[in-house]
Amino acid sequence: MKNQKSRGIRFLALIVFCATLLAGNFFMPETVAEAATNKASISATKMTIPVGKMDSKVYWNVNPGELGNAKQLTVKNKIKGASYSFTSSNTKVVKISKDGGYLTGVKVGSSTITCSQTYKNKKTTVGKCKVTVKGAVLESFDYAYPIGNGGYDLGSYYSCLDPLYYIGYRNPKATYTLTSDSKDFSIKEVKYDASKAKEVTDNKEYQEVIKDYIGKGYIYGYQYSVEKAGTYKITVKETYNKKTKTLGSFKVEIKDTCIAQPKMEVLIGEYLNAFTLLDYVKENTAYHFKIEEYDEANLDSNVLLYYVNDSDSDLYFYTNKAGTANITIREGSETGKVIGNVAVSVQEAPCEGIVLDSNEVTAYIGDYFEIFYDLEPWDTTDKVTVESDNPEVLKVEYEDEYWNCIPVKSGEANVTIKCGNQSAVCKVTVVEEYE
Repeated sequence: MKNQKSRGIRFLALIVFCATLLAGNFFMPETVAEAATNKASISATKMTIPVGKMDSKVYWNVNPGELGNAKQLTVKNKIKGASYSFTSSNTKVVKISKDGGYLTGVKVGSSTITCSQTYKNKKTTVGKCKVTVKGAVLESFDYAYPIGNGGYDLGSYYSCLDPLYYIGYRNPKATYTLTSDSKDFSIKEVKYDASKAKEVTDNKEYQEVIKDYIGKGYIYGYQYSVEKAGTYKITVKETYNKKTKTLGSFKVEIKDTCIAQPKMEVLIGEYLNAFTLLDYVKENTAYHFKIEEYDEANLDSNVLLYYVNDSDSDLYFYTNKAGTANITIREGSETGKVIGNVAVSVQEAPCEGIVLDSNEVTAYIGDYFEIFYDLEPWDTTDKVTVESDNPEVLKVEYEDEYWNCIPVKSGEANVTIKCGNQSAVCKVTVVEEYE
């Protein structure tokens, strides 16, 4: 009996030992996964920076709508008791502190930053980061602008407008100067950050939107003033480490206000903004628009009618009837210099067809609906009417530019859609409830 008891104890111990192994095997993957997760690594494997010393406040244009900003190279998931160091494969291109941090772009080129770990007298490589250093580059856009004042600010940046020029990968420690080849055109760079949002608008909500958009970054915009039409050359120079070089130059074309086109074709029933008739409109300048042979006593006889929008006080022309109207445009006042004349041809677009989505519809009492259709052409100037041949079963009412069909009682009705000389009929069956 004694031996049997010993065997029983040994058997029980064996079961406990096996259970322990099973438990260990069950939890081992989680432990391994945690160790793998906590493995030290480098914070970035690729970077592109401009020439110059980087820090937390350095931003640059990658393109007009995209900003880059300096990032530190650091170690993620450091192991307690380990030491780390950073080295550059080419210190003539990129420099970095032994402890990591922000880089310094020495000159254009590429270099590899290696992060090493020393732990328990064993040195290993944590990771590598390929760094490309780009030199400042001048890019410009070939647009023409009106005489007067202009610029590029936070509002322009938020609206994704193209600037006259921009300097990509600007050296944060360099200075840039712009020189015009004429006293008639002057331009200067302006640094814009979130604090300048109030210069864009008085609207507090819009200011907050712009502030959120630019964040902690900044852009370099510009302001210019030009007195005469012509083509001007602007030269950009970069000064860095007491050395000045010409980065490049670009041309700016300035034009006098002129008519956009001598003839225009529009359809009846449209509103035409008066300033769409002009190109290169000057700011803070008045313009006088006169419809020739305009009949004040008999307005309906006019091809065009004057219309002032209450919301923005802009002048519009309403295309009242088919025909041609001539508009004379002057600068300043009705006796000012003539800019040009525009012949506006107002035309009709007769309806050529009506295509129903369905020729037959089932509707339910009290359940309002529309009959859907397409007009050919879609912008026909003919008016649409919709009628029911049995209003006791189905009424049709026009409200807020919609033709509402109103089922009244069970039965059938034919609904006719008319547009110009075209028509289409939809058969409507009205029932009391859903079947």
